[in-house]
Amino acid sequence: MSERKESMMELAEAYVLGGLDEMEKAEYEAYLYENTEEQQRITELRDTTGMLALAVKPAAPPAGMKSRILANVLGSSGASNRTTEPANEQQGHGPEVLLEQARQTIEADSSRRAAEENVSQKADVVSLSERAQNRTAALGAEVAPLSKAQTDIEPRSAKARISRSLWAGAATLMAAAAVILAIYSGQLRSEMNEMRSNLTAMEQRTSDMQQQLAAVNEPAVGAQVDRTVALVGSEDDPNASGMAAMVQDDTGTRLVVQASDLPALSGSEAYQVWLIKDGQPINAGTFLSGDGKGALTYTMEPGDYDMVAITLEPDAEGDQPRGRMVLTGALT
Repeated sequence: MSERKESMMELAEAYVLGGLDEMEKAEYEAYLYENTEEQQRITELRDTTGMLALAVKPAAPPAGMKSRILANVLGSSGASNRTTEPANEQQGHGPEVLLEQARQTIEADSSRRAAEENVSQKADVVSLSERAQNRTAALGAEVAPLSKAQTDIEPRSAKARISRSLWAGAATLMAAAAVILAIYSGQLRSEMNEMRSNLTAMEQRTSDMQQQLAAVNEPAVGAQVDRTVALVGSEDDPNASGMAAMVQDDTGTRLVVQASDLPALSGSEAYQVWLIKDGQPINAGTFLSGDGKGALTYTMEPGDYDMVAITLEPDAEGDQPRGRMVLTGALT
C-alpha cells in the first residue's frame, strides 16, 4: 500500500464525523473523487455510524453544567447592566447606550451557545468511542476501552488502526470460509468420480452376466467338442481332479468344467474358474461344490488360451485371483 493511500485512509473516520480542517478536507475529497473503492468505504462507514446511533444510549452532559453556564452568562449580563445604569442616568437612553447594550447581549448569547456546543461535541465524541468498542467486540477483536481523556485527544492514526483491525478481521473470516468451501468441493468431486467408476464397473458386469444368461438359455445346435483338458490337483490338494472342454456350436464357444474330490467350502468361500492367456487371468465364473463336486459353463471368446485353472477364493466377488490354486490344466 502506498504512503499517500495509507495517509488518506487514516482521514476517513474523521471526514465522516466532520473533524477535518479545510485543508485536510479539500485534500481528502480530491483523493476520494478519483478512488471508487474509498467512496464505497465512506458509504459503509456512514451507514454503520447511522445504525449504531440507533442502538447506543446517548451520553448526557455532566449534571448542572447547563445551570452553571447560564448562571455565568446571566451574571455577566447583570454586571454589564449595572455598569451601564449610571451612564444611562447621566446621559439618558441615547443611541450609543442602546447599541452598547445590544452588543453585550449578543456577546453573552454567543458565549452561552459556544459553551452548549462544546458540551454537545464532547458527548458526541464519548458516544462515538462507545460505538467503536461495541462494534470491535462483535467481530471478536480485542480493542482496549478508551478513557474519556484519551477520547478527547485521540489522534487520527489510532482511529485508522481500529478501522483496519475491523476490516482485517472480516477479511480473515471470509478467507477461512473460502478455504473450507474449496476443500469440501474437492472431496465431493473425488467421491462423485469414485461413484461413477463403481457404477461403470457394475454396469459392465451386469451386461456380461446378461449375455451369458442369454447364451445359456438358447438351445445349442451342431455342438462340437474342440478341445478337452484333464485338470490335475495341486500339491496341497492331490486328490482333486476334473475336466475342462471347449464346445463350439452356432451360438459361439463355451467352456464346460467339471470337478470332483474338491476340499469342502466354509463360510462365504467359492471356487472360481480362470482362463489364462499371456499370463493374464480371465474370470470365467464361480461355482459352489456339493460333496466335493462342482460344474460350470461359460460362454467365452474364441482365442488361443494357455491354461485353465480353478482357485479356492474367500468369496465369489473377486475379479483377480486371491486364493490358492486347486486344479490346473494346460491348453497348449
